[in-house]
Amino acid sequence: MEKMNSKERIIAAIKNQEVDYIPLGQLFHSTILETPKDKQWKNQFERAKVMKELGLDPLIDIWMPAPEAPPEIPVRKWMEDDLDSPHKLLCAAYETPAGTLTTKVQRTDADWYETTHYKFLPQWDGHAHRRIDEYDRIDMMDDYFTRRFKDPLVTGPQDLDAFEYLLKPPSGGYRDLWIKQAKEAKRIADQLGVATQARRVAVGDWFMWVAWIEDFCIQMIDEPDYVDRFYTIINNYNKEIVEMVIEAEVADIIQYRGWYDTPDYWGTDRYKNILAPRISELGQKIHDGGSLFCVLLTEGYTHYKDILANMDVDVYLGLEPLAARKSEDFAAVKSALGTDHCIWGGVNACVTVGMGRDDEIDEAVKNALETLGPKGLILNAAMYFYDDDVTWERFMYFVNAWKKYAKVKG
Repeated sequence: MEKMNSKERIIAAIKNQEVDYIPLGQLFHSTILETPKDKQWKNQFERAKVMKELGLDPLIDIWMPAPEAPPEIPVRKWMEDDLDSPHKLLCAAYETPAGTLTTKVQRTDADWYETTHYKFLPQWDGHAHRRIDEYDRIDMMDDYFTRRFKDPLVTGPQDLDAFEYLLKPPSGGYRDLWIKQAKEAKRIADQLGVATQARRVAVGDWFMWVAWIEDFCIQMIDEPDYVDRFYTIINNYNKEIVEMVIEAEVADIIQYRGWYDTPDYWGTDRYKNILAPRISELGQKIHDGGSLFCVLLTEGYTHYKDILANMDVDVYLGLEPLAARKSEDFAAVKSALGTDHCIWGGVNACVTVGMGRDDEIDEAVKNALETLGPKGLILNAAMYFYDDDVTWERFMYFVNAWKKYAKVKG
């Protein structure tokens, strides 16, 4: 068949159509150690050019705006001593018409200022670093809140009326700026001939960001009505954000983040009854708007496979053989998902590519392509290259193994 460009190859793979070769759509949240000077990048656009020169199929990320309290909600932020620990407490109070929600988070001195802190919320060009003075003014949600809460934002049903006031899409100048930057990222992607992926909405992960993990897991059992309304509020917000992305016409793919949607927290029944319907609801809205729908799931594919097969999702991101205590069954997952869903993954990033021997990388790539391909597969070392844990030499061995087994010419 005729040679495809990068965007055509990614879209065709997601749609389970024939491709000229299985794409390598590697995702990044970091640099690669020991990158040669002529291959280094300053932003995601330069990175995409480098990856294209290597023959890969990169994507441009359209980062969705981080949740912020609406401008009409007064917000107070301050710092105080923690009487129970040596750490300072970073505090915020949101004064809504339904009451004030207050959160306090320990500023753990050993790691709060790490450059990895804000990698999960990059700027539009892919930069994730902040000025040091910005670290002490906490946002409404943050991956670092997990395990550092002194007082979480939401503790039970009494907080939900106020919480609902906080979850509103951006407006005014904040919205205008986001649309301007998203359109510019889309313009650059079109020039490069690569696909765009808007990242990201989430449902399950919110309990990690605004609640006590242990308490919420108990409330899933003891207070199902609270949990149901909690996630209904969140998904109503998600749908408004998705609508904004669709109206901007910037996303070939819209990604759902399910980093913590794993069987350890949810089990199959709660995943099926709480998360799956809401994820599929987003999928339907995204498809109605003309984009493809990607669901990121870090582990649990073998447990969830029959549920995943019936969800309104185009591509699942994150399947790799070392997750879930090495229990993922590639053949069973591929069989269950069939031709209605694409798999984006196949190889472990930090252990196999980062620390594996040449033969281990070679075998992992070969197994992924033979078991999960040839249609409906985008190869990726999952989840991402995240914490600067892969050297250029290891990365290039991974790339060359893909070229060998995918029969990439040139």
